[in-house]
Amino acid sequence: MSQPAARMQGETMKTQRHRPAGEKRKKLGHSQIATRPQMERLFRIVAEVQKGEYPNCATFQKLFEMNRRTILRDIEFLRDRLKAPLEYDASRNGYHLIGDFHLMPPLDLKDEDFLTLYFLQQCLAPYEETEIGNHMKKSFKRMFGLLTGTQAWKKWDEAVAFRGEPKTVAAGEELKTFEVLFSAINAKQVVRFEYHGRGKEASKREVEPSLVVMNKGRWYLYGVDRKAKAMRTFALGRIKKISTVAKNFVRDPLAPEELFQHSFGIVVEDKEPVEVVIDFTPQAADLIRESVWHPNQKLEPLMDGGVRFRLRLTSFYEIKPWILSWSHYARVVEPPELVAEIRAAITAAEAYYKAT
Repeated sequence: MSQPAARMQGETMKTQRHRPAGEKRKKLGHSQIATRPQMERLFRIVAEVQKGEYPNCATFQKLFEMNRRTILRDIEFLRDRLKAPLEYDASRNGYHLIGDFHLMPPLDLKDEDFLTLYFLQQCLAPYEETEIGNHMKKSFKRMFGLLTGTQAWKKWDEAVAFRGEPKTVAAGEELKTFEVLFSAINAKQVVRFEYHGRGKEASKREVEPSLVVMNKGRWYLYGVDRKAKAMRTFALGRIKKISTVAKNFVRDPLAPEELFQHSFGIVVEDKEPVEVVIDFTPQAADLIRESVWHPNQKLEPLMDGGVRFRLRLTSFYEIKPWILSWSHYARVVEPPELVAEIRAAITAAEAYYKAT
């Protein structure tokens, strides 16, 4: 009996591991080598197992469109010839790795490299409840495992923490919508869908898609609405029944740096930009200087130790909450209409507190 078979039959571990019913070992001859198609399957099997979702023979049969015997031979090859610590967990009805493993020489990573990779993994974490975010996190884990031969995050979880955006609520059909839009943008093809705006009835749209943008965990489409003949923004989570139309359009690519040069977030309006001037007190000055709030911002020192913030915007919609978040450490100087809007918001908040 080979060593893997003995381990599976005789070892008593916290989680019982054995082969599924009907799986028999086939002794591999020393002359047996993997063909190119088989090597491609081996890489994919390892990648799927490293996701931690316990795939089984049925999973691989569907994935590769191969019969069960072929899949079992691949698994035997991984165990016997490539020494993969691959085990079958009966309680989870699937395979998993009981240690680190790689099919190629792993990258020689230093601690700072692992920190970077851990940071990237944590950047995806707030979005794992969304369809696209969950797909990206699985892809990251698969690629990281293949390149490094490890999925060991525990030591980083114990020593390093990242605090980012709040988790985004999942939106239905998001991945399908993204895939259709990505294809349509590259083919310059018109798309048709139902759009469910907040507090509005669903409306049918035909749009020339130009750009898909992610902001704070939410995905947005920028494209020309053919009826309005103007650029519009659509939240992917509110797009339903999307399909491509047998119509093509001719339009130059939309450069993000140009689209958002006068936006404080994702809101884009077809207006002349207005200069916004905000004075921050000395207590907030260092915090303002330590971050780039917008690529086109300008900072000027004030005599009292504070700092003046300048930025040209077409919309005040997204900068107003930001200003209010600074409480009495920020004061809008220009333009007069923004001063009035901030004053009205403060007055309304004061009245709300007095009423409670």
